[in-house]
Amino acid sequence: MSKSKTTIKNAHINWECEGKFNFTTGFGATKAESIIANYAALIAPLILYFFSWQELGWSWLQVVVAALLTLDMIGGVLTNSMGSMKRFLHTDKAVEVSWLGKLVGSKFLFPAIHFQLFAVPLCFDVAWSYAFFWYGAMMISIIVIHLLPMYLHRPVALLVVMMSIIGATLIPAPMGLEWLAPIFMIKLVLSHGVREEPYRPTLED
Repeated sequence: MSKSKTTIKNAHINWECEGKFNFTTGFGATKAESIIANYAALIAPLILYFFSWQELGWSWLQVVVAALLTLDMIGGVLTNSMGSMKRFLHTDKAVEVSWLGKLVGSKFLFPAIHFQLFAVPLCFDVAWSYAFFWYGAMMISIIVIHLLPMYLHRPVALLVVMMSIIGATLIPAPMGLEWLAPIFMIKLVLSHGVREEPYRPTLED
């Protein structure tokens, strides 16, 4: 059996990056993975708008910015955590992809270009230190994780996530977006940064 195709307790692990790379799903996405990657995150801004945002007196610009940030953060968590994307992010083989694919697959450059949190102090009533703190915490966490042995990546990433959830209750954030920074950390530190096995629903020949 190929080392890149392994079955453990009926869980089929396949590291083969076959076909064409997709920005939101990686390689070899199933129909279910594609639906989750492209549509599941749409639920979040709708729920937040009807149960939270419309009562805050935001302008339409603030609502649009909050919705885009929500889609990006939650969609990124889902996309980066899927087996089809993990297959690409953590493969040991050289894979032919475009410059965009190389950017997505970069351990450090991809997180480094995530300046979305700086839109928060730009559009909402919160200090710029909010964005600088969480961006710095994310980059430091990424660097530390990749300096550690791989067997420590997941627990350390989860420690970062838990500390972020606690920190979000202590660090001032705009009302209605208190949850944004921890999900930012989950997206980049846990979902993108931690290697996990890319499972498939059936064993491929």
